[in-house]
Amino acid sequence: MDGEERGPRAMGAIRLEWDGKSAEVPRLRLPLQTVETVNSPRADRGTLFESSGDDGGDGWRNRLIWGDNLHVLASLADELAGQVDLVYIDPPFDSRQDYKVRIAVGDGGAAADQDLAKLSSVIEEKAYRDTWGKGVDSYLQMLYQRLVLIRELLSDRGSLFLHLAPNVSHLARVLLDEIFGADNFRAEIIWKRTTSHTSTQDFGPVHDVIACYSKSDSHLWHPQFEPYEQDFVDQYYRYDDGDGRKYWPGDITAPGVRRGDSGKAWREFDPTSKGRHWGVPYADLDTLDAEKRIYWPKRGSGFPMLKRYLDEMKGMPVGDVWTDIKRMNQMAQERLGYDTQKPEALLERIIKSSSDEGSVVLDCFAGSGTTPAVAEKLKRRWIAVDIGRFAVHTTRKRLLDIPGCAPFTVANLGRYERQVWQQATTGDVVRAYLDFVVQLYGAVPVEGFSHVHGNVGSRAVHVGAVDAPVSMEEITDAVDDARAAGYVAVDVLGWEFDMGLHELVQDTARDRGVDLRLRRIPREVMDPRVVASGEAVFHELAYVKVDTALRNSSVEVRLVDLRPTQSRVGAGVGPRQDHRLGRLRGLLGGRLHLRGRGRLRRQQRRHLPQPVAVLPHAS
Repeated sequence: MDGEERGPRAMGAIRLEWDGKSAEVPRLRLPLQTVETVNSPRADRGTLFESSGDDGGDGWRNRLIWGDNLHVLASLADELAGQVDLVYIDPPFDSRQDYKVRIAVGDGGAAADQDLAKLSSVIEEKAYRDTWGKGVDSYLQMLYQRLVLIRELLSDRGSLFLHLAPNVSHLARVLLDEIFGADNFRAEIIWKRTTSHTSTQDFGPVHDVIACYSKSDSHLWHPQFEPYEQDFVDQYYRYDDGDGRKYWPGDITAPGVRRGDSGKAWREFDPTSKGRHWGVPYADLDTLDAEKRIYWPKRGSGFPMLKRYLDEMKGMPVGDVWTDIKRMNQMAQERLGYDTQKPEALLERIIKSSSDEGSVVLDCFAGSGTTPAVAEKLKRRWIAVDIGRFAVHTTRKRLLDIPGCAPFTVANLGRYERQVWQQATTGDVVRAYLDFVVQLYGAVPVEGFSHVHGNVGSRAVHVGAVDAPVSMEEITDAVDDARAAGYVAVDVLGWEFDMGLHELVQDTARDRGVDLRLRRIPREVMDPRVVASGEAVFHELAYVKVDTALRNSSVEVRLVDLRPTQSRVGAGVGPRQDHRLGRLRGLLGGRLHLRGRGRLRRQQRRHLPQPVAVLPHAS
């Protein structure tokens, strides 16, 4: 290596190599955009009071971030390098199950059996390909880049817990040794997550591996305990003075001769004669005896012993084999439908062991949000990142269900990421950007118009800017421009749209005799691999329409219309989805009653207008 460093530290002689290994880590540091501030008092939003109170007075606010964790980690480096005390990550194993979510529909009875699986979005499928597309080589490169950035974010007392499947744990251990240093290995935790599997050829796989590494020797550590096994209690805690308190007579001395009080004789018992010293302060011996906490052997000249009461013991120190934490089952209250969801008890043990109240806890593969949820309950600060929009929505809802949840922000890289992408892809030439998006949409670029940038068949196409939401005025101009050119239909493509314009702009288009469709430009068009594959999907802007009525102490909310997110370029609603939509009809129709402090209850009303339902997309 010629004395140079590779990655975060000087590497030893043993390194893991794979096809395509690159020590280069992308460091696109972009400012995070706040999309929403959740749970902040409405009167304080946008005022000086917004950064006080629940944030501890130092301006901190927990964050839920949607985006590629590689870019997000790099973007957090300037602010949080050396400040994160704990990172837990559970990267996808070699299974598409990691991107599958089950959604329960209905309130009970037959409706409770309506269980739908959310299909992976294009960006989630891309994440799968990036991770496993070239086998384990892809996985290791993905992991390497993120571990380098994670190590930079960790404080000197910080630790990483990396959740792994047995099929890759041996490789990840070598990779972790390379990045963190073998001397910073702390534990390889075996979590028995399920009962035995039947296998005709091999031992049944019943465990996951959690590799634990620290950044330095001064890592945070709080021992955790589990209840004693009954056999252990029966064998050792079998003494009772008649008060019902079980105890175990244990040594009151410790190995080694000491000078001073701890080596003095007490009541004719001299620990020095046995090569030992008192294990409790000499001045406390009489007090302990008066409190009947000294056990005096009934025979001969045995040394006194200290009564160790069972009800005062913390339990057995937890080792590196965890069999007491069960996996999520179908009936678990905390279950949210993620097939790979981890139990809160698992994260509770990890967070308690390696962080303090107020520590920053990071999970950049947040999934169903178990890490931030447990961190919130344990009064830790947290940052959660996920590439899936549905995961972010699920985590947000889960956090809001926690009583007294501290305010947090929902953020993404937004227009900054898009601006960098535009500069790198098409440069400063606006026309090049417009043509690129038009062609990606499957349309043909056209010139000579102010607001029509292409056409697909008889439909005109307008493309919005990367750094601003599409406005009502912009859409109206595009409709007028298209109508003047003889088009009777317009597709408006935008990264973002102004709030609340859908129904108004549709009325405007209908008045002009134009069929209007609003479609989102997916962020995955910024990935050249998706562009090359032709898999970018432009989803139609969805909206929901409700009527509300005040009924005494409750608000009645009636679902009037739900416009689904139809899509273009290989992701239309096919027969499989149509079948599922049929199962949903009627289940979502009904009245929603909002009572008390915001609890929502649905009463089925099958005679109400049937809404159109759609499976949620995560892109």
